[in-house]
Amino acid sequence: MRDQRVAEVFQTHRENETAQIEETFSTFLSIVIPTYNESENIIGLVIEIANRIPEDIRTEILIVDDNSPDGTGSLVERFARENNFDETHSKGRILTIKVVHRPRRDGLMCAVLDGIKSSNGKNILVMDADFSHPPQLIPRIVGELKHESNCVVIGSRYAKGGTTVGVPLERLIISFGATGIARYGLNVKEVRDPMSGFFALPRHVLKDIEFNTKGFKILLEILVKKQRHVTVKEIPYTFTVRKYGYSKLDLKVLVDYTKAVWSLYKYGRRSQKRLEGSENRRSVLFLSKAARFFTVGASGLVINFLVSFLLSNGTVANLWYVQATAIGIAVSITTNFLLNKIWTFEDKKFSVLYTLKQYGLFLLFSSLGISIQLTLVYLLVESGISYNLSLICAVAAASISNFILNKKWTFREKVWG
Repeated sequence: MRDQRVAEVFQTHRENETAQIEETFSTFLSIVIPTYNESENIIGLVIEIANRIPEDIRTEILIVDDNSPDGTGSLVERFARENNFDETHSKGRILTIKVVHRPRRDGLMCAVLDGIKSSNGKNILVMDADFSHPPQLIPRIVGELKHESNCVVIGSRYAKGGTTVGVPLERLIISFGATGIARYGLNVKEVRDPMSGFFALPRHVLKDIEFNTKGFKILLEILVKKQRHVTVKEIPYTFTVRKYGYSKLDLKVLVDYTKAVWSLYKYGRRSQKRLEGSENRRSVLFLSKAARFFTVGASGLVINFLVSFLLSNGTVANLWYVQATAIGIAVSITTNFLLNKIWTFEDKKFSVLYTLKQYGLFLLFSSLGISIQLTLVYLLVESGISYNLSLICAVAAASISNFILNKKWTFREKVWG
């Protein structure tokens, strides 16, 4: 049955494979797909992609496999060889499939970069292997690349018309928080989905970019370092959770993301100072301190939710939800204080007494927010609403009050200034 389907899908490509095509078309598109244990998804995805590629677009599909124990790389190689779409039979073909074997898992960004280095296309498209990125969007992406030679095209979950389906609540919270930090903390706020793993761009856009982070998403680093020089086009799509396999999002990914944001933030400061030729402007990446407060608040919300959730659901502990929420509050307040001191106000003075005094004031004016969150989460849970939803509502209300009170009184800023 599969052989019959494969024959039907690739028939159009085979009919057009002549020496004239080789002379007429250079490789227009290289599709880079990093994989690790994706044997249940990958062949179906390759077939679907091949079915969506415009007939006049010479394309190569590169599977960048991190030595998958389930044999993902070997499976694709066998499939390409049996259907004459491997590199041995590439001459004159519209479609080529090849596998880049990596000896071990070394991060998603490194896998994508290795795929790009091994590619030949004038344009690069990056997507996941788990069908969360719909192949049916490829013709629209190709159309944008044809129309604009200096454009980054992003498959966007958060642009108007985009959405997510079936994503667990805790992962949505992490995604929204990480996206908010990226947009406002790294000054890419015009892009709705800078954390997307589904994007395409001309190869020349990558010229002279020195990739020096281990972030989970390579697009973010590209946008930070090239956004002044390219047009960004977002195409909305529906993100769906994988049907087979498991998500690669784990603690290491979150740590790498945090390191990447800090590295890119410092890069932005250096770049802005070089651009303006002045060391006197202290607010480098944000239009106002309110934007910094917003970013710190977003990180605090994520930290608060994660700590409370992990301490209450048995992952780290199985505490009563009120206890878990109280610990989540304490951790997020401490990180918020440190980030506001170091990042928002760039206060370099860290003597013990001075810092403790500041921290005491921060706690004092955050106490009302604590009361609001504890009271609200208790009332909502006791009224029959699930703890997760109650926690989100309570954290949001407390975060807003903390923002306003501390901006006004602790750091002596006008609320709307």
